[in-house]
Amino acid sequence: MVGVPRKKILDRLPYIGLDIESVNGDTIRVEYSPNRPDFGTDFGIARALRGILGKETGLPKFEAPDSGVRVSVDPRLSKVRPFIACAIAKGLRLNEEDVRQLISLQEDLHNGLGRKRKAAAIGLHDVRAIRPPISYRGVSSEFSFVPLDSVSESTISKILTDTAEGRAYGATLGDSGVYPVITDSRGTLLSFPPIINGDATKVTSKTKDMFVDVTSINRKTGEDVLAIMATTLAEAGGSLESVTISYRDGKRTTPDLAPTELPIDLPLIQRVLGLELSKAEVAACLARSRMTAKGSKALGPRYRIDLMHPVDVAEEVALGYGMDRIAGLYPPSKQAGEFDRFERFLDSASTVMAGEGMIELMTFELTDMKTLYTNFGRSPEGSISVEDPKSSEHSLLRDGLVQGLMGALSGNVKSDYPQKVFEIGRVYTRTKSGVGESWHLGSLVAHSQASFSEAKAALEAVLRALVGKEAVTKSDEYWAFAPGRSASVVLDGAHLGWVGEVSPQVLEAFGLRVPVAGFEVDLTVLGKSLK
Repeated sequence: MVGVPRKKILDRLPYIGLDIESVNGDTIRVEYSPNRPDFGTDFGIARALRGILGKETGLPKFEAPDSGVRVSVDPRLSKVRPFIACAIAKGLRLNEEDVRQLISLQEDLHNGLGRKRKAAAIGLHDVRAIRPPISYRGVSSEFSFVPLDSVSESTISKILTDTAEGRAYGATLGDSGVYPVITDSRGTLLSFPPIINGDATKVTSKTKDMFVDVTSINRKTGEDVLAIMATTLAEAGGSLESVTISYRDGKRTTPDLAPTELPIDLPLIQRVLGLELSKAEVAACLARSRMTAKGSKALGPRYRIDLMHPVDVAEEVALGYGMDRIAGLYPPSKQAGEFDRFERFLDSASTVMAGEGMIELMTFELTDMKTLYTNFGRSPEGSISVEDPKSSEHSLLRDGLVQGLMGALSGNVKSDYPQKVFEIGRVYTRTKSGVGESWHLGSLVAHSQASFSEAKAALEAVLRALVGKEAVTKSDEYWAFAPGRSASVVLDGAHLGWVGEVSPQVLEAFGLRVPVAGFEVDLTVLGKSLK
């Protein structure tokens, strides 16, 4: 598949981003990153190696002429699983190992991009058993068919309750009473997504022509998944053909195999890599990474869903150049280095808090609306949201640490009390020039006697240990704490943070049944007092 000796392949695997786990005879186990699902089969790995080794460079070309196959979509599925994308691959010559790898890739895509089939699910079918046109429609729970690897019919309701797949993925369909199925003109069932395929269209090593369907709750996700699956089948020797999908509001042809366009930022590439590369050299490096430079744009293959930013182009240039060719540069100074002063200060803060009997936590910098705002009765005005988030649970940048700590406490209500936790981490705020970052220290104590006095005493002890100074507290209201039981913290005339007791309403929102008190201070401001 690559055309070079085994040793050369082993030498280059790490330089396309694959970690070699073990070498055992003819079997080489590698670990690939979830952002490169195209590495889920030998076909994708060989394609990348041919580029890095100069055997086949530039953008892989894929064509998908019209197959004449049409799929109609039932409008009733708009609130269940509204989108479908399809492709056909003809002329395949698959052996048992090829089929095993394709099914393995299918499951990797289910668990990754497909979010355990909730976001997207794939069906692979033998074209010989299908008679177009095809319908993607909604049926009742009494609809019956022969599931994959079965010999007798089962109803949808029985499949959902009696099979492992039904119990694992049935909840993704909601409770509308409408269930999605894919059938052909004779009523033969191809798939009951995202649960199970029908047995009539089962794929084997004898399958020469394959029909692929991807159903999804988001059109882009479904088409991304299909692009990876379709281009893998093309690498396996299949000739791709497109399918027309008819929705109530129009038609769409899939697969979409148009390349991704990204700007080539030459100064960024030179700065990030530390290499004075010319435009021609950058173009040659991109070609070895299976991309094509076209003017000021870099064209990436459709299966590279991880290409999103100019810095991704810089990374591909580095891979095409050869990571092992980039020499290390030593600092010009001969003096010994030392840890950054502020980093040492953060380490000291962590040590002091641990000495106070606190448990250090690390919560996500990306969180959700409920944790960040709703549970505290706050307005989300001024919030910093992620564009096109992959999950609603990680859609907003946090502007404080108390929210995440409260979430951690709510997840440990069955643990023994007292619970004393802290976190040192970055928080984000809107500024005139964009987004500002600062390091905060947050701490909460939860037990039957937790109070403002305890939180204030802990704060004062920490400040004395860190900077040897006393802070001034002044009664003030803060969204994280109860009115009349919170105060602002000032040190050397600079506002440092807040201390107080969490309100009963917030405790109820997080499901906590004991009082909680704590503080949050800005370590970036506090660190300046050391200078």
